[in-house]
Order: sequence, then structure tokens, then C-alpha cells
Amino acid sequence: MRSDTTGRIGAFAAAALACALAGPPAIAAGPAPDADAGPGTVLGEWVGTYVCAQGLTGLTLSIAEATPTSARALFHFYADPRNPKVPTGCFAMDGDYDPGSGRLRLRGGEWRLRPGGYQVVNFDGHVDAQGRRFSGKVGGAAACKLFDLGRRPSPAPARAECAIAMPAAQPGLVDAGGIGAALAADGRIDLDILFDFGQATLRADGIRQLDELGRSLQSPALSQRRVGLHGHTDAVGGADANRALSERRAQAVRDYLVARFAIRSGRLDVRGHGEDRLKRPDAPEDPANRRVEVLLLD
Repeated sequence: MRSDTTGRIGAFAAAALACALAGPPAIAAGPAPDADAGPGTVLGEWVGTYVCAQGLTGLTLSIAEATPTSARALFHFYADPRNPKVPTGCFAMDGDYDPGSGRLRLRGGEWRLRPGGYQVVNFDGHVDAQGRRFSGKVGGAAACKLFDLGRRPSPAPARAECAIAMPAAQPGLVDAGGIGAALAADGRIDLDILFDFGQATLRADGIRQLDELGRSLQSPALSQRRVGLHGHTDAVGGADANRALSERRAQAVRDYLVARFAIRSGRLDVRGHGEDRLKRPDAPEDPANRRVEVLLLD
């Protein structure tokens, strides 16, 4: 990852970080997935080691977002105890993820902490069906070969420069694995995707759950299923107006899933029930009644 002589800087600086990944990492078997990882998701920490000009090196790849249109990660490398002279560095990555094939592509971006003579690299690999291994090719510089990462706790605490904000659990919301399990078990789930009175505009406090729904619908268990998106309103206003409003709410969810997760619109059946199926019939004007229900259709 670094040249030791002036005459070799050109050769090694170009390969720099990329050639470090030439060797397969030694990944311990057995530890449970980290807390940020869950069934059906690639989010969270991927940890291993790799080898290049500077020798054995530790790596933590923290993936904060992974959809067909956007992926974000933080590449953090550091010394392995067996090679303590390796410096610490990190840079941001972006890219895209195809949940159908498990292909995840990440491109090196802005440096957060850069040792002298290093350059960013790119990843082009696949996540296995169990979500336990991420492996593939390294590119972006000379002498790049393969990478191979697994799920285990990172041995190196991230420095302030090498931290990335991860999706945080929110009270009352379920993750992609929970959504998939609920749909498989009950055939439906009533998400807390709420709307302002008289509006069909998605609110910011519902976006995270829509993202989890999108990832769940891309999982192998649900990727071929047709799904109903049924909108609902409270009991304020006329029945016809409420039915039209509830359909617009379901359409807003469909449009988000299509645009952000590239889910085929033909898989999504949009309907509006207006005020006919209140979530809280004892409180017909309660905002909890303004929602979108998700159902498996076949």
C-alpha cells in the first residue's frame, strides 16, 4: 500500500491500497453477525484481512445503504497484530446493489484519513444467500485481485474520521427480516407509514420503514411475490373523497418502491379503501387510521 523508496513511488502509489487486497482474508468462523446486520440485508460491518505490498492488513467495510440505485459504505483499513507497522486509513464508497443476484458494486470516493502514497479502490462482488460472505474482485489500480469478507466484530475501533452513520432502529418499526417474517407468517403487515391530514405525501418519519419494506421485497423469499398496497384514511370527510385519497397514498408508496428499489410496478397492486377499514374504529379520527397496508397476493 506504500512505497519505501523514491524510485518505486510511481509503481506502488498507483497500486497502493488496491493491491493490498490481493490475498484472501482470514475470517474466523462462528461469531454471530454484528448488531447492524440482519436476515435479508447487506447492511452493517464486513470484516477480514488482506495482503499487499505492506503485508497483512485488517479491513472493516461498513455498509450503510444498499439499493439498486444507491449504496454507501466506509472502507477502514488498519494494522493486523501480526503486522503492526501498517497505518490506519479510510475513505467513503458509493455504488449500487442488485438483490436478485446479490451483486454489490462499490467505488472508492473521498478520503477521510489518507496515509501517504495510498489510493482508493473499487469492489465488484457478490453477497452469498445467507448474508455471511461478501467476495469478489478489486479494481481501480494496478495489481488488484480478490477480496473476501465475512461477518464478525471489528477488532479495531473506528477513529472519528473513519465512522459512518448506520441506519438506527426506531421504536415501533421492524427491520427487513421482521417485515419478511411477518408477511410470510400472516400474509399481511400494517406498516406505520402515516400521512398528514388530507395528504398523500410520504412523511420523513415513514421513509426508513419503506426502505426496510423495499429490501424485504427484494429478498429471495419474496422477490417473486405479488404484493398488495392498500391505502386507508380516517373517517373525517366524505367517503368518495377518502377513497380517492387512500388510493393516492398507496400509489405514493408504490412510486417510492419503484423509483428507489427498482421493484417492477406490475408486482404491486394498488387499492384504496378509504375509511371502510379503520385501524382504530373506536377512534375514527385518529391519525393512526391514515396508513398503507401490505399484503401478499400470491
